[in-house]
Amino acid sequence: MKRAKYLSYGNKREPKEISDVLGSVIESASVNIDVRQGVLIERWREVAPGDWMDVARPVGIREQTLLVEVGSGTAGSLLKYQTQQLIDAISKEFGDDLVTSVRLQIPRS
Repeated sequence: MKRAKYLSYGNKREPKEISDVLGSVIESASVNIDVRQGVLIERWREVAPGDWMDVARPVGIREQTLLVEVGSGTAGSLLKYQTQQLIDAISKEFGDDLVTSVRLQIPRS
């Protein structure tokens, strides 16, 4: 088996932590990542008002719209009248700019 040949030019650099490298790559790519989205999904049962935490599951946030999966059409029909209550609870915990609307989705079987 042959060994790979590596060429090295210039001074050797010290290794960097991956978080430093990724941070600069993300920054240079102009990607906007809001870690509050992940925190909301992790803490759903703490943040969501009563009816929401038992029958709904957050899927993600896109353009300030929270996508929520509900177990049934019946649950979705009831929750659609409580979306402002959910938005208010999220705003109280994470600020007004994270979620401004909610979209309900029933999973396909």
